Amino acid sequence: MIKNIIFDVGKVLVSYEPDEYMKSIGLDEGARAAINRAVFENKLWDMSDQGLFTPEEFLGKFIAGAPEYEAEIRHIHATVGKTIKMYPYAMEWLKELKEKGYKLYILSNYSENMMNQTREKLEFLSLTDGAVFSYECRLLKPDSRIYEFLCQKYSLNCSECVFVDDRYENVEGAMRSGILAVHFKDYRQGRQALEEMLRY
Repeated sequence: MIKNIIFDVGKVLVSYEPDEYMKSIGLDEGARAAINRAVFENKLWDMSDQGLFTPEEFLGKFIAGAPEYEAEIRHIHATVGKTIKMYPYAMEWLKELKEKGYKLYILSNYSENMMNQTREKLEFLSLTDGAVFSYECRLLKPDSRIYEFLCQKYSLNCSECVFVDDRYENVEGAMRSGILAVHFKDYRQGRQALEEMLRY
């Protein structure tokens, strides 16, 4: 019987659109491509989610990947929270599940710099019974250890949990840990898939 629902954050409860944000601040295609390579698509981005260095140290490393765009990268680093907006359905969905008696948790790959800039946007955190962000425990999905860390921290039975994530490799990681999982593609599909799983 499912008692606990674990949600990813990015592209499940909030939008994450770095390219759209860069367009909004007037960066052309060439600049966006270079900054994507140096920042958002760089393996250092995952390392920042893992909390392996301070935000200031990561800034220096990002700049080293495209020094000709130092000013732009500094600006983006200081305003990266603007790449994220909470989806309109997020609060209503979690409130509904909470009212049905489910315990709600968050498990997300998330950097310290992003958290510093978006904590107030993540209003749904007030509805949850616990949360694990990767930078805090220095583990990343889909590593099985991060799912086990969450379950141990909150004394959860893996067989009583279902995990919702937009990336299939993260869904697989949860299943390897004995957690049921929903591969989220959009709200309508994800909600329906979760409801079907909760019937059993």
